[in-house]
Amino acid sequence: MAEEKKREGLQKKVESYLRRWNMIERGEHIVAGISGGADSVCLLFVLLSLQKTMGIRVTAVHVNHMLRGEAADADERFVEELCRQQNVPCRVFRIDVAKEAEKRKCSQEEAGREVRREAMRKVMVEEHADKIAFAHHQDDNAETVIMNLCRGSRVKGMRGILPVSGELIHPLLCVGKAEIEAALKEQGIPWRIDATNLEDAYTRNRIRNRVMKELNEINPGTAEHISRMAEKMSELWEYMEAETGTYIKECVKETDGGKLIRKAELERVPKVFREEVIRSVLCEVCAGEKNLRAVHVQDIHGLIEKQPGRSISLPYGVRALRTYEGVLIQKKEKMGEQLEKKPEIGFKMQVFDRREGEKWPDTPYTKWFDYDIIKGRLVMRTRREGDYITVTADGKRQTLKKFFINQKVPAGKRDEIPLIADGNEIVWIVGYRQNKAYQITERTVKIVQIEIYGGEKNGRDN
Repeated sequence: MAEEKKREGLQKKVESYLRRWNMIERGEHIVAGISGGADSVCLLFVLLSLQKTMGIRVTAVHVNHMLRGEAADADERFVEELCRQQNVPCRVFRIDVAKEAEKRKCSQEEAGREVRREAMRKVMVEEHADKIAFAHHQDDNAETVIMNLCRGSRVKGMRGILPVSGELIHPLLCVGKAEIEAALKEQGIPWRIDATNLEDAYTRNRIRNRVMKELNEINPGTAEHISRMAEKMSELWEYMEAETGTYIKECVKETDGGKLIRKAELERVPKVFREEVIRSVLCEVCAGEKNLRAVHVQDIHGLIEKQPGRSISLPYGVRALRTYEGVLIQKKEKMGEQLEKKPEIGFKMQVFDRREGEKWPDTPYTKWFDYDIIKGRLVMRTRREGDYITVTADGKRQTLKKFFINQKVPAGKRDEIPLIADGNEIVWIVGYRQNKAYQITERTVKIVQIEIYGGEKNGRDN
């Protein structure tokens, strides 16, 4: 009687958890990962019980990682026999995880996790199934939270293993490993023991065998408490994510192939959300999050406080550039593409005598200068070391670098701006300024008309 109550207790607890998270609908087809360990065997029997009450279908998937020789093969045979006894279809995959880890340039632990998920998704698609069920429990969840904490994760990482994530479900997160093993023992259901779980080769194993062991001695309910905290973090993250989206709309501007985080607007965002705004933008430009670390977000945050013109390189071929308005985050090839796409640009000149009372219209790409002031041969080029321009009628000069700084021209754009140059003296910064020393006056005899054609001419419309 006690055994029956224990079994019913775990089943009812899990069913209540399933309803709470709306994990499984009546009649759905569930693909379940079955390794042969206590957790996955328990999951299988929970799902088999739901077959009777909810009319669901179950397909088991077993992945032999080919890492433990005969022990792994014995696990495979055990799962196949268990599924045969319970009339559950079973798909077995034999994948050399050691080779996969080498090919994917990751740890065997990570490669194993990836190939398991890939195998289960493959079966889900081929079988037209609805959900993929994993056997992670409370202790696994606590270990995940601690691992993420050690890695410096933010609130998002403190959520641990999510009960539901798209088509992925975790029905056993409400029960602990000891509870699972006790229920299986009392029902006489066998399971396989993976001896490598007792070794400290992997980070998770060290946390399980050392850290959790110590924490459980302090409080046997540690895993349950950490799991509850993870649920609270999940609720907090849901709120933060929504708020972050609002702040992104306020302080991020779309650019060609990138995004500009505007400094003034970001400074009005509450401090707790600033790094989330930066991270969200960075993830979107990078189209991934895997290799992004807290240090990259902090580097961008630090760049905002630096002078315009500074830049940093980031993962996925992304560059962050400090502009006068804020920080532009953009793929490096996008910057290159923009330069390559610019059409040819040139200029033509026409020289004529000045006529008394003649007026010259103010047009963006045609300007008039005193021809006799020109000392050498006019050329069109981009900036060089030593360039300068006369900015006042009384002859005050300014270096081109200082002019660009004063005009808040983005550093990444300064090498693109066309110049009409007379040696190192700039006659015309196209789209920005004409040299005062070359202006037409009452003493002017000959006038040179310079017209720019083709290309984008500059980054401005005047």
